[in-house]
Amino acid sequence: MSKIFHTLPLTRLAGTLAAAVGAEAPTVSDPSLVPEILDLIRTKTGSDTVDRMLLYNPDAVGTWFYRKYSDMFSAVKAHTDIEVDYLTAYPPKTPVCFATMYTGAAPAVHGIRKYEKPVLTVDTLFDSLPRSGKRVAMVAVANQSIPRIFAKRDIDYYLMPYDGEVVEKALELIAEDRYDVIEVYNQEYDDVMHLTHPQSRRAFRAIEHYNESFDRLCKAVDKHWSAHDTLIAYATDHGTHRAFFGLGMHGSNIPKDMNITHFYGVKPKRID
Repeated sequence: MSKIFHTLPLTRLAGTLAAAVGAEAPTVSDPSLVPEILDLIRTKTGSDTVDRMLLYNPDAVGTWFYRKYSDMFSAVKAHTDIEVDYLTAYPPKTPVCFATMYTGAAPAVHGIRKYEKPVLTVDTLFDSLPRSGKRVAMVAVANQSIPRIFAKRDIDYYLMPYDGEVVEKALELIAEDRYDVIEVYNQEYDDVMHLTHPQSRRAFRAIEHYNESFDRLCKAVDKHWSAHDTLIAYATDHGTHRAFFGLGMHGSNIPKDMNITHFYGVKPKRID
C-alpha cells in the first residue's frame, strides 16, 4: 500500500459544490476550488452550473480499499466521470471530516477536533445553500454525526433507523423532484469494520451495499431528474486500517486513514 499522502485538501470541496449549483460558498470555506469538478460540468452541460445535486456520503471508504478492490466499484464508476483524490482532515474521525467537507474549513476553524458531535456554529454548505434559494434535504441515520453537527439549519431532515431506510426515503424524494440538493448518508461499512476488520467478509458485503445503493439512487436520478442537469457525488469522509489487536479503526495520521477518493459524475438534462 502507498505510503504517500494525497495533497488536495478536503477543504476545497464545499466552495466547489456551492459554485456547482450557483450558490454562495460558506463564509469560512477555502476559496480555492476543485477545477476538475467545474470543468466536468462545463464539458457535459455547456453551462457553469447544474440544477440538481445528489451527494452520497458512504462512511469510511479509504483510497487503499478502492485501489485494491476496484472491481467492486464498477457500478459507481458506471455513473461517474472522474475521480478526485483528497487528503481528509486530521484527526480522521467522522464528525471532524464531515465538518471539514461541508464547511470548507480546517478543524481549527470549524471547531470539531476530536470525536464529538456538537452543533456547528460556523457557516456551512447547509446554511449557504438555503440562503441562495436552494431547497435541501438531508437523509441520514438518526443521531449520527452528520444530522447532529449540521442540525438547526433551514433544510428538511429525514432521519431514519438505518441505511436501508435512508436509501428508500432518498429514492422517494428523488421521485418527488422537490429538492435542488439531496444529501444521503450511509454508515454500515464503518460500523462493521470496527466490529470485525476492514477486509472481513461482512465488511465486503457492507461496501457492496454502499455501491448497490448508489447505483439505485443514480438510476432514480436518470428516471426522475431527466429535466435537470445533475451533479452526483460518491463522497466518503476518511479511510480505515486494521489495528495491532485485529479490529478495524481510524484516527491516525497515516495514508490508509487520511487518503480518500471521491467519484463525481454529471448527468445532463434530456429533452425527450
